[in-house]
Amino acid sequence: MIDNILVAVDGSSHSLKAVEYAAEIAVACKAKLTVLSVMRSHQAPKVSQDLQAYAKLEHIGSSDFDAMKLISNQLLSHAERTASDKGVENIEKKSITGPVARTIVKTAQELKADMIVIGSRGLGNVEATLRGGVSHRVELLAKCSVLTVK
Repeated sequence: MIDNILVAVDGSSHSLKAVEYAAEIAVACKAKLTVLSVMRSHQAPKVSQDLQAYAKLEHIGSSDFDAMKLISNQLLSHAERTASDKGVENIEKKSITGPVARTIVKTAQELKADMIVIGSRGLGNVEATLRGGVSHRVELLAKCSVLTVK
C-alpha cells in the first residue's frame, strides 16, 4: 500500500527525526524513500541561526545562495546515510528551489508519493508563527497521507 515516501528535510531536529520515521516505514513497507530539501530563492539573506551554526560546523564561510546549496546537499547526504543505516535500500535525493510547502506537495504529486513525512517545526519558526507552518500548509494541500513528526 505504501510504495513511495517523500520526506522533507531542512536541518531542524524535527525534520531529522522525520527522516528516522520515514526510514522505518520505508523498511517495513519495502518502499522507495525520496529525501527532499527545498530552498526558497530569496532564502540566502535570511539564514537562520541553526543553519549558520551548521555552516560554521561544516566550515562554510559565507551565507550566499551557493553556500545554501552546499548545506542543502550536506543535509540530503546526512538524511540518506540515516535512512541507509536504518536499512532503506531505495533512496533518492532531491534539492529544489521554490515556495516550500507548495514545492513539497508538487514533488509528492510528481513522484506519486503515497505519503509525505515532515517535521512539525522547521527552521523558520518566526515566519511559521505569523503565517502558519509549512507542515500545516502541506497537510492542507497534499492529496496523499501526511505524517507530521514532533
